[in-house]
Amino acid sequence: MKIRNVVVRSEHGLHARVAASVVKVAHNHESSVSIQCEGCPRANAGSIMELLMLEAGMGTRLQVMAEGSDEDAVVDAIADVFEQGDGI
Repeated sequence: MKIRNVVVRSEHGLHARVAASVVKVAHNHESSVSIQCEGCPRANAGSIMELLMLEAGMGTRLQVMAEGSDEDAVVDAIADVFEQGDGI
């Protein structure tokens, strides 16, 4: 299992456009991927509804977790969504 911490940088939090980008990345990989914030249940990274239900606001620390054959690649790609901006 690969785990990486990311921070929500957008003043709008983890909004629909960013969540859609995360879902797209998750669907393009084989590994099982989930995202969790402190005190929240794990969200399936392939489900836009579960991601939005995290209600992650600006500054929220999230853990991206993946398990599978391409876990390193998918965790890095999702972290890039947060770090590169992608509307954040």
